[in-house]
Amino acid sequence: MAESNAEARRRFASKVRANRARLIELSAALVRASSENPPGDTSRVVAVIAEVLQGLPGVSLRRVTARAPIVNLVARLAFAAPGRRLVFSGHLDTFPVGDPSRWSVEPLGGVVADGKIYGRGISDMKAGLAAAVLTAALLAEERERLAGELVLALAGDEETGGVWGTRHLLAQVPEVSGDAMMCGDAGSPRVVRFGEKGQLWLELSARGIANHGAHVHLGVNAIERLMAALTRLTRLRELPCPIPEPVRRAILAAKPVSEAVSGAGEAETLQHVTLNIGTIEGGLAVNIIPDAAKARVDIRLPPGLSTAAVMAAVGTALDGLEGIECRVLGASEPNVTDPDHEIALLAARNGEEVLGAAVARNMRVGFSDARLFRECHVPAIVYGPTPHNMGGADEYATIEDIFAVFYVHALTAFDYLAKPR
Repeated sequence: MAESNAEARRRFASKVRANRARLIELSAALVRASSENPPGDTSRVVAVIAEVLQGLPGVSLRRVTARAPIVNLVARLAFAAPGRRLVFSGHLDTFPVGDPSRWSVEPLGGVVADGKIYGRGISDMKAGLAAAVLTAALLAEERERLAGELVLALAGDEETGGVWGTRHLLAQVPEVSGDAMMCGDAGSPRVVRFGEKGQLWLELSARGIANHGAHVHLGVNAIERLMAALTRLTRLRELPCPIPEPVRRAILAAKPVSEAVSGAGEAETLQHVTLNIGTIEGGLAVNIIPDAAKARVDIRLPPGLSTAAVMAAVGTALDGLEGIECRVLGASEPNVTDPDHEIALLAARNGEEVLGAAVARNMRVGFSDARLFRECHVPAIVYGPTPHNMGGADEYATIEDIFAVFYVHALTAFDYLAKPR
């Protein structure tokens, strides 16, 4: 008697659980393959992944180098029948290790201890890479039961903007664009992230007239001009935000679970414009009136607002101030996938299956490469492990989180690509 879809799914879920030790081993091996950015050399981590995937039935590998030493890898797994394309996106690069003396373990050792894996990039995002790669390896054994294809779009350069990574792949490699995308970037197994706030980075420059600090009647203080401009900019936090109602409902519904993970106040942050004055520069000495000053500002905006609308508000805020110039350092629009899209619902359901607890669907306060897929009209979600000490010493992820991310990637792909029967 032919195996039913339900029986096949139960069997596959058992196979996923049986590969827990292999997942831990692969996650640690990826940490040991240094891919710090800078310099951004991802060749070693690509080699580890290629060793797992090459030669598997239905799998083709393509290395894509837009700018050395950044190496991207596209792995394509074709199934028995035509169908949809699911993309697993991931970034290969990590933050630098920093000062090794501040670590209690070898930063690139992939140390496994006390139910955790330690090492630079384990949460951001080598655990997510391991989940994607091992899912592909297991699905290669299920080709006759599935339809369409799974594509792994694994990119360098995420930590420095993605120009030579995901942006390049989406522009130059057609198979990287699909019907849906999952990304195992840092987050929490308790939350499926379906959207991200927009971002606007500004640089404000103020000009003044230098003179001796005692002769204030002869100078114009550029720092004071800058302070006045920054004070006006903080009023952008009060901008009304016409968030689409399905998104607002999802944010509020997610609050009990999501804020337990991300901190009290996340729901408010997601629904409002936020502004952070990140750097201020100016002045030569305490007794000299500064003739130049500069600040950089990070503005995040929710869905329903555009960067153009916020820039119009910036222009109004700065209108009439002398000696002030503003330039845009970088910008991206708010981006969302329908919270009730099939890929989001499947991931949440499979998360609840493996965790035995509620999984929320919510926005993400920061951005990831998922925004680049949404810009190309590909529905995209982020589902990754909780980051601990991300970017700092002793970065780690728990094995329970890593396994949950693997389980959800594997079962969501199986469900999404199952051949109709």
